[in-house]
This record gives sequence, structure tokens and C-alpha cells, in this order.
Amino acid sequence: MDPSTAASPSLLAADAGATVRRLSRCVGDGEIDSPAEMYRVLGSLRLLADDLTHLLPALQDRLEEGLLAGRVADDGVAATWDSVGNVGRALAHAGTIALLMTKELENSQVALRDLATP
Repeated sequence: MDPSTAASPSLLAADAGATVRRLSRCVGDGEIDSPAEMYRVLGSLRLLADDLTHLLPALQDRLEEGLLAGRVADDGVAATWDSVGNVGRALAHAGTIALLMTKELENSQVALRDLATP
């Protein structure tokens, strides 16, 4: 892929959100018409939640690296480090929730498996 045409991380995240909103509209409009399709959708959502559990710590790592490299605005050393710490705690909490979501989506798939098999 040509780096000049690569999407920015924020654009990729926005695209992911737009895709989930489109999926929500499809579900609301009744476009999931079989347990097998629902099973596949749940599997894909489980993978998405699992991917988030890996992405969130990487975001924190990048923020910390940026702070150490001087790329994060320094409004006062203590305040900046406190802010980075607060972001880290929030991302860790979000990661825990994503991990729980992954497990619950897997549980949903397991419960649906018999209905999804012809």
C-alpha cells in the first residue's frame, strides 16, 4: 500500500464505527434472517472485541512513547504525567470491558450454535 494513500488511524476508527452503525441498521431492518447468519455476525463481533483488547494497550504505549519523546504537550510535568496515567487507567478499564464482551459474544455463539446448524 502506498503510504501517501493510507488512511489515518482516526479515519480507520471512524470507518469501523460507521460499519458497526450500518450493521445496526441492517439488524434493525430485519436483514438477519437466519440463526446461521446471526452466528456468523456474532463471531465477527467477537473478533472485533478481541482486536480491541490488543489495540487499547497499544494506544497507551504510543501515548507514553510520545510523552517520553517530547511529542506530548507539557503543561507541567506532574499534570502531564497525571493525564497520561488517567488515560492509561481508562484504557485498561475499556480493555477489561472489551475482554468481557469477547467472552459474552462467544457465550452467545455457543448458545446459538444448535439453532444455526441445519
